[in-house]
Amino acid sequence: MKIRIMSVLLLCVLLLCSCGLRPVGSGDKPEDSTAPLQSEPVTSDTAAETDPPVEIPETKVSFAGCGDNIIYYGTYRDAAAQASSDGRSYNFSPIYENVKELISSADIAFINQETPVSQSFAPESYPTFNSPVELCADVMGAGFDVINLANNHMLDKGAKGIRDSYDNWNSHGAFVVGCYEEKDSGRYISYLEKNGIKIAFVSYTYGTNLNEDPAKEGLWAPYLKQSDVAGDVAEARENADFVIVSVHWGDEGAMQPNDEQKKYADIMAKAGADVIIGHHPHVIQPVEWLEGIDGKKCLCVYSLGNFVHEQAYDYNVPGGIITFDIVKNSSGTSVNNPQFIPTVCHYPANFYNNKVYLLKDYTEELAASHAVRTYYNNPISLASLKKYVTDTVDGEFLPDYMK
Repeated sequence: MKIRIMSVLLLCVLLLCSCGLRPVGSGDKPEDSTAPLQSEPVTSDTAAETDPPVEIPETKVSFAGCGDNIIYYGTYRDAAAQASSDGRSYNFSPIYENVKELISSADIAFINQETPVSQSFAPESYPTFNSPVELCADVMGAGFDVINLANNHMLDKGAKGIRDSYDNWNSHGAFVVGCYEEKDSGRYISYLEKNGIKIAFVSYTYGTNLNEDPAKEGLWAPYLKQSDVAGDVAEARENADFVIVSVHWGDEGAMQPNDEQKKYADIMAKAGADVIIGHHPHVIQPVEWLEGIDGKKCLCVYSLGNFVHEQAYDYNVPGGIITFDIVKNSSGTSVNNPQFIPTVCHYPANFYNNKVYLLKDYTEELAASHAVRTYYNNPISLASLKKYVTDTVDGEFLPDYMK
């Protein structure tokens, strides 16, 4: 019986060894127990193919930006005289007709609307402006579509005036920036998409001449010194392909930016602005590239000067239209072909037949009849107007005929 049992045990041991199993506690480990896991060598047949980067078709948005559109008494009196026979009381279209082709050819055209447009008040000039509502249709008809309201005159007619103005521009199809409905985000940002490019507009003013709270009418005014400028621009950068900052700042009559302008421009550029468009000094100021983020440059136009106005000195007369292309491709979005195109607002001594000209089309004969010379008795000439431009704006940004 023992022999039979021993035989069975011996047979089991032999079977275990033949299957490659080892008794537990033998002290021997499988040869590969401490070796790292091995995988088959990667060959060209087994390697995962890497998808090539997706090429984004290049898209472009052309942009034109203008400075202060200030409607003085002579301007709206002239518009009344120009009124057509279709029942309108004012016709502002003739003042823009010489620049309409340039403005309307841009995919996006911006203007700083310096005066309120309210039907609740009579038209009024300096110091508390108000313009006829017909202005909206004529500015839009000239090709403008982005209307900035953030400036020191935006509350000249109080909360009611800015509410009327905001509603009137919106009812005419404008993309309004610089005045906002009460909002949850706390940011002064508006987004516009064009040709597949999402553009953020951020807008500020250094202050307002009258300080009635627009919140009485459910609106917000974006004050530069009370805002989180870096936060606004950074949020815009995060949510858009391209960021444009409009800012009403600087010293009136100063043809160079002050330290505060430079400080805020640096903040905006470093927070992610692609372009800064300045206005308020009523004269032109330099255009320059600023250091931005991620190795990009920010185009800064410190002041575009006046567009439509009736101011008294020859240095107030030249203004500018900044044009550039916003280009988006696989490398990102960039500013291409920036150019400062000089303009002249012409108003004769009687302040009728007022018009904006491109400086290249302005003549010595027109300069001789300008109200600055004949009414205000200040010197003005075609040469002096050109000199203000070339002394202020670097030749890199000027058209060839100005060099």
